Amino acid sequence: MKSYTFKMKMLPANILCLFIYISLFIISVLLDVEFYDNNWSPVLVITGIIIYFSIHELLHGLGYVLGGAKSKNIKYGVALERGILYTLCREEITKKNILISLCMPFLVIGVITYIIGAILELKFLVLLSICNLAGATMDLVMFIYIASINKVHYSETDACDEFVLITDKDLSKRKNIFFKIVNKKEYNKKDFIFKNKVPKFTISRISIYIIIILIVFTLISTII
Repeated sequence: MKSYTFKMKMLPANILCLFIYISLFIISVLLDVEFYDNNWSPVLVITGIIIYFSIHELLHGLGYVLGGAKSKNIKYGVALERGILYTLCREEITKKNILISLCMPFLVIGVITYIIGAILELKFLVLLSICNLAGATMDLVMFIYIASINKVHYSETDACDEFVLITDKDLSKRKNIFFKIVNKKEYNKKDFIFKNKVPKFTISRISIYIIIILIVFTLISTII
């Protein structure tokens, strides 16, 4: 058994995210699904997206717990300089557990809410669902990659853009444009027993600055 530490490549992930967003935009237009209103204020749109993506991360956490992880080991964070909000599970978990966590936001506040919004003509809900579906790009990429491995366990490091796969398969031969292997070593169960206290929420300093700028921008836009 070996443990492989993967680091996400955000550039190709963001490119795919943009492609998915544009594709969903085109599909919605072709299906005559309305998802925008010119009367919406910037404050409404930005606030709605922030709340929706926060729910996205909470659903990841719920997926971990439903899959068998301990809630005390779930950590949430914000790193806007890397373009992500994130959820970390500080324990070794099964393949089933991580797959449940990865698909929860995509299905619950992506596919299901898009269908409901389209049927009931709830434009704002459709818009938020499209943003979430595009934002779940890396979740989908990880889901497909991990699902293709027969026997594998999952864990994470303290880095928001890394994850660890534990398996007897040789993953070094499996190339993927969305993440790369940065560490490979013999599996040791003690490496994935996190004894230090886990803070429930962390936010990077740059994220705080970005949030302040967004607040100022929205206030100015509202006044103007």
